[in-house]
Amino acid sequence: MIDSDTYKKCGEKTEAQSKSLMDLLKQDVSVKSVHELLTMEIGLSTFTGSAKKKKSSPLRDALSQPLYATDDGVRHIVSAWRPPIEDLVNALDDAAALDRPKAEALEIIGKGPGAYNRLVEKGYLNRRTLNQVTTNAKTPLRKLNRLHLALALLKFNDVLSQEDCDEILDRFQKKGDEEIPRLNKEITAFVESEPDMPGVDPREVNPGDALRRSLPVTFIHQNLFLPLRRSKGVLEIVMADPFYVALTDSLSLLTGLPVLGFHAPEPAIIARVNEIFPAQDASATAAKAGKRPAAEAPPPEPSAAVGGAPREAAPEEMADSRSAVELVSSIIEGGVEHRATDVHLEPRDGALHVRYRIDGRLRKVLIVPPALVLSVVSRIKVLANLDVTERRRPQDGHFSLTIGEGAFDFRVSTLPTHLGEKVVIRILDASRVMHSLEDLGMLPDQCKRVGRWISRPHGMLLVTGPTGAGKTSTLYAALNSVNSETKNVVTIEDPVEYRLEGINQVQVEPHFDLNFASGLRSILRQDPDIIMVGEVRDPETARIAMRAALTGHMVFSTLHTNTAAGAIATLGQMGIEPYMVTTAVTGIVNQRLVRRLCGECKKRFTPTQALLHSLKIEEKSRKRMYRAEGCPRCLNTGYLGRVGVFELMAMGEEIIHAILERRSEPELTALARRSGFPSLLEIGVAKIHEGVTSPEEIMETIITDE
Repeated sequence: MIDSDTYKKCGEKTEAQSKSLMDLLKQDVSVKSVHELLTMEIGLSTFTGSAKKKKSSPLRDALSQPLYATDDGVRHIVSAWRPPIEDLVNALDDAAALDRPKAEALEIIGKGPGAYNRLVEKGYLNRRTLNQVTTNAKTPLRKLNRLHLALALLKFNDVLSQEDCDEILDRFQKKGDEEIPRLNKEITAFVESEPDMPGVDPREVNPGDALRRSLPVTFIHQNLFLPLRRSKGVLEIVMADPFYVALTDSLSLLTGLPVLGFHAPEPAIIARVNEIFPAQDASATAAKAGKRPAAEAPPPEPSAAVGGAPREAAPEEMADSRSAVELVSSIIEGGVEHRATDVHLEPRDGALHVRYRIDGRLRKVLIVPPALVLSVVSRIKVLANLDVTERRRPQDGHFSLTIGEGAFDFRVSTLPTHLGEKVVIRILDASRVMHSLEDLGMLPDQCKRVGRWISRPHGMLLVTGPTGAGKTSTLYAALNSVNSETKNVVTIEDPVEYRLEGINQVQVEPHFDLNFASGLRSILRQDPDIIMVGEVRDPETARIAMRAALTGHMVFSTLHTNTAAGAIATLGQMGIEPYMVTTAVTGIVNQRLVRRLCGECKKRFTPTQALLHSLKIEEKSRKRMYRAEGCPRCLNTGYLGRVGVFELMAMGEEIIHAILERRSEPELTALARRSGFPSLLEIGVAKIHEGVTSPEEIMETIITDE
């Protein structure tokens, strides 16, 4: 089909502004080599290229390959383009993304415009299933997309005419895969000739109104591309990486059209995207709908690494740094791998010191050199949809990633200091909150008592303790245990840290006059059975929560106090009358988190008299104890994970009389002990004897509060 003379033209530069395919390869712009993308992806699996790839890592693959989209974004696209429902379901079925037979799924989804909404609502079509479809070898759409890309390369380099391309496409559509082997030799030799990549100047991109409306602004920002036009039944887009297969194949699935990507430098794409689709438009749209802007992580910026001396670069250039992308990826990967709850990046001496908070303790892990500080901070801002040009004001954002088998949310907070911007990334792992009360460390008899409290039709459960004591996890565990189809469970939180299935969660939004008090008033008009108030911070919230508990609702909430009895005193200081406290409050849980000894290296020892005295243990009671030693499994700390220590206080008859008489906090605590409720220290000592934790951990965490 292509003679030898024509091959010679493949290496000739056809346009001064074009981009060499091999230049793209050297930037490691694609997940796979061009040889594989242009051959194996079409179906020519016998040929493997010799182009070198950089070493990959599981996290880097997770950051690089998936398509990023919210459910609303997916719904928006399919509703605008309306691809055949049956084709979508067939593709989902081929990729094993359906949880039931195809015919049954089609019956559930139904027909008409509402079918696209049902596809998303039933969980059949979302980012996870899209990525599942586009990575499945059976998916036929990738063959047509790769063929369009291959033909565009051949045509751009004057190897084929438009008529030749049309003829090949026509034969492919009629004969299917039979046409593909005829391109094997041409494409293989063509790629070796280092052809030019078809390019587009983003400054000249001006999509029509219909095309703009069909693709959500957030989706474009997350995946960093420009819609160009719809031409001859093909959706054309401009990308820094035309081989970003997850995007082209997913768009093809959602629109029902083949997708062809043209190349342009990423900084130019960023600038044009900000002109045509400003980020504030996405926020405004979300605000009108009463939603927060989507916060999925955009794909990594494909470009060469930054080298040499540090310089003041444009934000898009700094975020464009491959070194920064890899470094941020490794920092996030390390945090997830080592079970960190927070990652701190702190400016010191021109560098950036990185520390992980593991089991409640900060641990220094690495130092980012001065040459990469701006790039790393900007990369994190890009991930979290923050303003990379703003360095003088604090900012908050978040993004989501699926790493391995887990789904993680990352909340990002920046703070300007006199040495530079400090960044803290909170790692939220949904699997950490899907526990029962017993899993959290509550004793069996404590679980039974709390279970009775929360199963009542009305009342209030208060969970107390300092910041970082695990109060929210306890409330989530309680909510999970009472949540059912027969109950309307609503929460108001600041922020909503974890998404709970079947529970209506409200995010506090001060900008929209939605605080705990106003939100709680609105929730009471929503016919709730169970209400969770993230924290009682002010007298107004306390009064509304108390009234809710008195009028037939079960209310869960937290207070920042050091003891269970301290909650009574705090409510009194907020102006809550004692009679309301005794009538509304069902029980109080006070808690702490202590580090759990590593099972691999903990060592038994005999306690000294001084240690027994510190723990208020009788000297004649010399039960076994264990201390932390340290091994590679626990990073030589001696501890692995944390466990809760809980004390309870119920509204018994004596306690009620004491509250009505306005007794002091120490007197209420003494009454609770006489009523059979052990103290935090007593529970902690029991965990020491069980080998769960060490005496040092109890002394540091609990005795300092006694």
